Amino acid sequence: MLYGIVGVALIFFLYNFPKYLRRRLTEQIANTSNEAKTNLQSSNLNFLARIEWLRYYPLKKLTFVLLWLFCLYGAVRGIFVTINDPRKTFIFLTVLFWCITLFTAKKLWRYIKLPYHCIPVLGNIKTKEELKASLQGECFEKVIFENDMLKKYFAVLISEHWVVMDGYLFPRSGINKIYYFHGNQVRNYEQVKLIYSNGEEFSFPSERISANENRQKEILDLLHKISPVVLNPLEETNATSNKKDKSIIYWNMNYKGKFKRTLWFIPVVVILCFITPLFMGRFWLIYDIILVVILIWQLYYTYKMMKLEEAQEKIKTDNYTLCPHCKKIIYKDEIICPHCNSAVQNEHENIEEKN
Repeated sequence: MLYGIVGVALIFFLYNFPKYLRRRLTEQIANTSNEAKTNLQSSNLNFLARIEWLRYYPLKKLTFVLLWLFCLYGAVRGIFVTINDPRKTFIFLTVLFWCITLFTAKKLWRYIKLPYHCIPVLGNIKTKEELKASLQGECFEKVIFENDMLKKYFAVLISEHWVVMDGYLFPRSGINKIYYFHGNQVRNYEQVKLIYSNGEEFSFPSERISANENRQKEILDLLHKISPVVLNPLEETNATSNKKDKSIIYWNMNYKGKFKRTLWFIPVVVILCFITPLFMGRFWLIYDIILVVILIWQLYYTYKMMKLEEAQEKIKTDNYTLCPHCKKIIYKDEIICPHCNSAVQNEHENIEEKN
């Protein structure tokens, strides 16, 4: 019980501490900029190294190098151990460590060689000296949001030529357009995709958050400071519409295919539940419960997302819409919602007038 509490507390700390530290570092950069601007010493400022720490890239580099060196040590050490005691376990581990070491060496070198990871796209084009020169003398101010979620979790700094968003550094010139995906009729999500002048793209990870008009307006105002062209395309441009029902790779399927694949795993889980007592000892019941719970959750989740995808496809046909009261799919010609018995004709007229 005590170990469980400690584990939950550790997970909570590891999840929230990086965000808290990022927010504190952002405030420190803003305060230092303000002091230098007051003392007329802004020409000496260069926050590129500090911005690199907002997403802990130097720490990540060190961690990856240590892990790679550990694999290299295990690979070399495994040769001598295998020579003295050629058991199958030692041979397998030695081959495994050598594979990890050799196949990750090139990617690790590219990761370490890149001077700054906090600058998407431009970090791969410009040299370290050019990047530092472009940040020289930049005074950053913290953007104050009214929305509580943005104020708490979305740290933004802005200067004359640069914007720092959530630990990433973007130029205020050189970005042709920005796609801002948000607020679908079926589900709520937010994603930002930036298109640079050379055609390369950078996307923020999508987040499932409830729709909020004020928050979306504040984000739009911020994005317009980076690029004058901010588009909000339909969700049909999203990659999920191109996925198929059948594929060898699970993640390349839509949720209808994922749900069918999960159904095929029911007999596999049943068989595993029967054979776990043979190799799990007295803890076999715990493993069986975990397997069943994961299967049920996966079935529920894929079924729910499958229905959402079907609803999206129906809405695209222009013959269906959502009831403004119960948020379920209905025909556009419906006067009374068959699900909640609410009058929807006036709502349709109001929507058409707005359009």
